[in-house]
Amino acid sequence: MKPSLCVISVADHAGWAHVVCVAAPGRVPAVVERRRMTLIDAGLPTLPYHHESLAMRETDANALIARVRRSIAACTSRALREIVADLAPSHRIAALAIREPPFPALPDTVADVRRSYPLQCAADGMMYQLALCRAARDLGLEVDQCRRGEETARAAARLKVHPDDIASFVSRTGRPSGPPWTEEHRRAFAAGIAALAARARRRLEVQITDERAF
Repeated sequence: MKPSLCVISVADHAGWAHVVCVAAPGRVPAVVERRRMTLIDAGLPTLPYHHESLAMRETDANALIARVRRSIAACTSRALREIVADLAPSHRIAALAIREPPFPALPDTVADVRRSYPLQCAADGMMYQLALCRAARDLGLEVDQCRRGEETARAAARLKVHPDDIASFVSRTGRPSGPPWTEEHRRAFAAGIAALAARARRRLEVQITDERAF
């Protein structure tokens, strides 16, 4: 049987991420895998820009940040490779769906980060987002970025349905069995649907109940 197209959708946090893998072999999107992904080695600070580095000399802070970023790079690469391997040969992973980082890049030094307060506030989260994007591209995956809060609207636009239909589908009819199924899972599912729809040969369909989610 030909492998079905699949998208890995992530909702990243400090040190970990929700992962929702979305495929649609029958044109209806479905969650074929969900798990919690570890993004950093145990024992390392998950928010070094906001906490540990503040009390350090600049050289020490830079060394700590570099160590943390190396760990994140290794962990994200390993985790994505495991997911791709686990889903093969039934699914062919085409893309990573992820929140759009607030800035395109993260400076190498703490001093450069601290020159911009908005960047300083975003720096810890960006370490994980950018590492996931790089790891995906290293695996030959496309990266589909979406601003937080726009996942449902993007999926609706690509499927040419009302946003309430997507909200209903990810909350009810398309929901996988068993917990957990939080708002973050639903956002990731919607982002995965949007990314999958952009790459599928045929238009995807969502099955909805009579009651729409408002």
